[in-house]
Amino acid sequence: MRQSATEFRALLTKAGRGVGLSPGLSEDLARTSVWLQACGFAGGEAALDAIEGLASKDSDPGFISLSNPAISSSGSGGNLSSAYIGAQLADAVQLGWPSIGEQFFFRNLDSPTLSAAAIALSCRDLDIETEVSASTSDLYFLSQPKKKEILVYAGQQLQSDDEIGLHSLKVSSIDSSDAFLRGEILLDRESEERYLQEIDAIGLSVSRSIIENLQQFASLLLVSETEQSLKFGAGAGLVDSD
Repeated sequence: MRQSATEFRALLTKAGRGVGLSPGLSEDLARTSVWLQACGFAGGEAALDAIEGLASKDSDPGFISLSNPAISSSGSGGNLSSAYIGAQLADAVQLGWPSIGEQFFFRNLDSPTLSAAAIALSCRDLDIETEVSASTSDLYFLSQPKKKEILVYAGQQLQSDDEIGLHSLKVSSIDSSDAFLRGEILLDRESEERYLQEIDAIGLSVSRSIIENLQQFASLLLVSETEQSLKFGAGAGLVDSD
């Protein structure tokens, strides 16, 4: 079904708030998901995976230490929440992380594509001097210096399954100019601009099931109308025209 990008972003933000995300984290999740969906990737599904992980408590809400280059779970042993980790890594990139030559592995992420795209979009906002890559089991995001472009490659033929698993993410800052010549470019700056123009004209194509699931989580923000809740602002209230 077709939906405007503004409506979809608002729904994603409400769904994130419904499972306990802060306004800022919900907006970050919505921005990343809409960008993925607009560019032909499963952005709605990626966001829903992260939201469902928090709703089911399979994913732990919170951030992690970036001192360890191999992180397999949160401090309490649950899955890593991509809604939190994606925002954390996007902020870390702005502070110069990772250093040139460093590689970090994050395993047991509920939605690694969401975190990878958040890093790529953070690089877009910066005037970076190095290449930063974020790899999942099937996608490879490469952000090139000086805001030149974000390239997204199909990744199955680029890395072995034992290196990056289904729920894993690898982030590095290395010279990889000739390391991925065998990959198929799925998205570059020119095609991205075309896709973003298209959604302004015709909206996003999102499956009905994803919309309905997100609506269920967004509805968690609703408060039952009781005498107590009305005292604290629930309901629309009365105006002179009522």
